[in-house]
Amino acid sequence: MKGKKHDTAVVFVTDNGYLGPSLLAALQLTAQGIDALADIIIYTVGVDPALIDTLQNRAGRALSFIALPDTSYVPPDGVAFAKNHVPVTALARLVIADHLPSQYRNIVYLDGDIQIVGDIAPLVRHRVRDGWIAAGRGSAWLDPDDRLGLNPKGYFDVLAGATRQSYFNSGVLACNRDTWAIYGPKALNAFFSNGDTFIRHDQSALNAVFEQNVEPLSPAYNFHNVYAKLKCHGILAPKIIHFTGPAKPWKAAVPPWGWRFHKSYTDLMERFPELASVFKVEPYAPQPTPGLRARISTLRGARTRISQRRAFRAYVKRDFFAVR
Repeated sequence: MKGKKHDTAVVFVTDNGYLGPSLLAALQLTAQGIDALADIIIYTVGVDPALIDTLQNRAGRALSFIALPDTSYVPPDGVAFAKNHVPVTALARLVIADHLPSQYRNIVYLDGDIQIVGDIAPLVRHRVRDGWIAAGRGSAWLDPDDRLGLNPKGYFDVLAGATRQSYFNSGVLACNRDTWAIYGPKALNAFFSNGDTFIRHDQSALNAVFEQNVEPLSPAYNFHNVYAKLKCHGILAPKIIHFTGPAKPWKAAVPPWGWRFHKSYTDLMERFPELASVFKVEPYAPQPTPGLRARISTLRGARTRISQRRAFRAYVKRDFFAVR
């Protein structure tokens, strides 16, 4: 970090599993010149220091890799952590305020399972008010009647004031450093007390502690899989694609883009072959033709998808986003 004078840090927190995707996203940031506005930091958990040194030397000064020694985010014995594709490392972002150099007054946090496909300088330049967080909506607002079963019954009852309309996805966040220093540990403690019902892990906890103090980002900055499956990229051009769910583009075709994003990861492996010790990109395979049952299911859901696309179109036309 020596010699850098920005007051904003764009931060990733990753273990071995998401090291490759995080590096790719960070390199996409430098390709559009974000390192002229902010320092880009990849905090690593459990990654071989020799590998970090190699990646740092190969990536250059535009990125910084820092090992995160803090383990206070690890749930104590007896605290539930819902098992899915999300690793326990997801909670580590909640403790980073204690480890950021003091020069940083503003934080933009990005998950590793993203790709940067548009200009995110407006997000990096944005200054979030004290006690608030800037984030994009999750998918619950498109399922007000629980027709899609995106969240279990009663999920929002345990989130202390968060609603389907205010509920945000935690993959792209921005706030000031003082806010994160307060609310990160607060969210971690909330998770430790409610691990059995906070089934979305850090996302559940952050929604609970921020309640409705959310500055809404345009969906372009967190264009997640539900929007993609609805083909809302025909309504709004994404800036950050977020590959939510277990289907990742380095593993399989991700709707609706198929294998479009796969080559980025194979190119990354050619540039950084050292990643092969921790990261695997599955070979390209043609997508199978959907069977009759899948086609019938698609037709049955057509009316719901049309309604959701209309809701999305109306939402993005509203002039109330903190960052467009």
